[in-house]
Amino acid sequence: MTRRDYLVLFGGGLCAASTGSLLSRWRSIVAESDGVVGVAALNLRTGEPASLNGDERFPLASVCKLLIAMNLLAMVDERKFAIPDEIEVSPADVVRHVSEVAERWPKQRRFPLSELIQLMIATSDNTAVETLYRIGGGAPAMAARFRRWRIDGIRIDRSERQCGHDASGGEEAMRRFIADPRDTATPNATVQLLQRLFAGQLLSAVSTAFVIRCLEACETGRNRIRALLPPGTVVADKTGTTGTAPGGLNGSTNDAGVIDGKLAIAVYIKGSRQSQPARENIIARLAAAAWR
Repeated sequence: MTRRDYLVLFGGGLCAASTGSLLSRWRSIVAESDGVVGVAALNLRTGEPASLNGDERFPLASVCKLLIAMNLLAMVDERKFAIPDEIEVSPADVVRHVSEVAERWPKQRRFPLSELIQLMIATSDNTAVETLYRIGGGAPAMAARFRRWRIDGIRIDRSERQCGHDASGGEEAMRRFIADPRDTATPNATVQLLQRLFAGQLLSAVSTAFVIRCLEACETGRNRIRALLPPGTVVADKTGTTGTAPGGLNGSTNDAGVIDGKLAIAVYIKGSRQSQPARENIIARLAAAAWR
């Protein structure tokens, strides 16, 4: 079904859910994937949940950048940092792939914390995430933060660079990476995190507003949650995509966010050999079905 077909359905007040439950529609979409798909949604107004494979663990990939940003903003709220602080990017932080910060380094070695967070979320900047993971205290600090927030079902154990290294080396390495419980999340835990974030339960009002603006500016998810929604729908999301092993095995392709401030949704796909456009189309259709 094309975007135009979906818009006709929206405009006519018709949807696939009229012939069955949301879960039935989701199952039909998920059946087209050759990987494991997990999806969860939560109506933020009514509290009504829905999930399919919602307690399955999936590699976070760059969805971890939202968690790392939240940890830094919590530290801002604790007055350990300030948003205007100039943060030095060390040589060990620099990742040349997908990084505006790396393009500007070493001519520019210090960046405002606000800019590093914005680039990390909106463009998935890989140097920014290494820098912010380091200054935020790494895995021990993330684990402590999750305990303080009483968050189960999400863990961050390694830097994103280390995750990429561990997933490389061929198909067997990728299979081990997919099966590893480290640096994973469940769809259910993800939507619960989003619900608490948007309700202002985890960060100050100022920090909450800031991170939501960053999510709304996300440039990497145009073909995922946003793709089949009506024009003008506001999506605040963070995507994640691992590498793909020789032979076509992808670790995970993800998107998690909130639609129009009303619906939290997280979609994770792991172990698929389909093309990235095919994986993204599944995410888009799951999100469109939930939104309807």
